[in-house]
Amino acid sequence: MKEPNRERKGDIKYNITLNEEQKLAKQLIIDNQIVIVTGRAGSGKSLICAQAALDFLMKKQCNHVYVTRATIEVGGSLGFLPGDLEDKFNPYLEAFQENLEKCYDKVKIGELVKNKKITAYPVQFIRGKTIDDILVVEEAQNLTKGEMLAILTRLGKTGKIIINGDNEQKDIKESYTGLSYAIELSKKIEGIEWIKLKANHRSDLVGKILDLEYN
Repeated sequence: MKEPNRERKGDIKYNITLNEEQKLAKQLIIDNQIVIVTGRAGSGKSLICAQAALDFLMKKQCNHVYVTRATIEVGGSLGFLPGDLEDKFNPYLEAFQENLEKCYDKVKIGELVKNKKITAYPVQFIRGKTIDDILVVEEAQNLTKGEMLAILTRLGKTGKIIINGDNEQKDIKESYTGLSYAIELSKKIEGIEWIKLKANHRSDLVGKILDLEYN
């Protein structure tokens, strides 16, 4: 991955306008190798992670964007699903791709996916890689500490790992999640940054529902 530059005039025009906290999150991603972006449902955390990753790819500051997330919805195993690895894990790319399409031209995004510039892998396969490009870790609240440790220790000298999640939305039994572990590391290790987004980009009812559920 090439050395990223700070945003400047003439940069790629996207279909979304970032608010101030999203701009700060993006700058943290530019400046650091590991960044955790948290926030409640509707805070825009997945969108800013997708836009930042796309920006690196479009500016040719990386060769690939990899996406991973927990596979707990299928019991932690993809083995029984038909098809090859790509067929099995493609559904996990859909939400990320939808966010990319909110940011930029749908046809161009489709081409990047078709040409495998943007690829999804289950956590089990990320463990065997060295990340020298961009890795986006989605829904990190559903990863265990061990899984997060395995992911973070794959980081190469030129790579970046962008993590998003919300512990309020976890589907695993563990109270101390992989997301919790990553946040703890951000408080102890320079070069790992954490930002919590507070804005709500969905209906005001979403915030009220979450307040009733978790407060």
